[in-house]
Amino acid sequence: MKRKDRRPARVSRIVSWFLRIAGIGALLYYALLLPYLGFGISFALFWVALGAGCLALDFVLRRVGRRSRRAQKRVSAVLAVLIVLALVLFAGVTGQVVAGSMARPAPDAGYVLVLGARVKENGPSVLLNYRIEKAAEYLEANENAVAILCGGQGSNEPMSEAQAMHDALVARGIDEARLIMEDKSTSTEENIEFAKAFIDDPEAEVVVTTTGYHIYRALRTARALGLSHVSGNPAKCAWITPLNYYTREFFAVLRDWIFAR
Repeated sequence: MKRKDRRPARVSRIVSWFLRIAGIGALLYYALLLPYLGFGISFALFWVALGAGCLALDFVLRRVGRRSRRAQKRVSAVLAVLIVLALVLFAGVTGQVVAGSMARPAPDAGYVLVLGARVKENGPSVLLNYRIEKAAEYLEANENAVAILCGGQGSNEPMSEAQAMHDALVARGIDEARLIMEDKSTSTEENIEFAKAFIDDPEAEVVVTTTGYHIYRALRTARALGLSHVSGNPAKCAWITPLNYYTREFFAVLRDWIFAR
């Protein structure tokens, strides 16, 4: 009988400590992200919401325990199940995303689609610079490839993402005649949909250049939009940011799965 009584109490302690560690960890992670992302990236606020939510749940759980140990045990059991389910779902979806980030581009492709990312007042963001470098690397190794630079101008950007990529690639010695700008799109779907207008042969080999975490969804979207011969050319991201971007991608992929996009 004592063993049964101790087990739920142990679950309550584990859940409480998990919530506390997750809450503090999320808030500290947000603080570490700020130098890289700044205040203009809305998804980064997810970590503030997650941290505050976990700490609030821990506070409520402990308050419930002061009034009723039995109620605390029941609430803890429900939270434990939800946490485990959430972690399993996150691992399953993110496993697909991570596998996509290990893609290798096909050689001698006719087209290289370079997907846009934020442009700051002083030029391309770190994320966009890595994509530009990866695109330049492929273009230098495959002289017949033409790059389609995708990305419009956001309200907080000094120029279109396509223009920023164009200028950076020209500065790196890429022939301007090999660069096509698609400067109207505002999402991954539009990036690829609008870029298709510049691809004469629907059977042409297309290499999609974007950050590693984005490859799975980008290739899935490209195939859904009718580009059958596509491969990924994954770029890296700053050392502290992968957890943020892979978490954001988890929600984006989950949305696409749910709505069959």
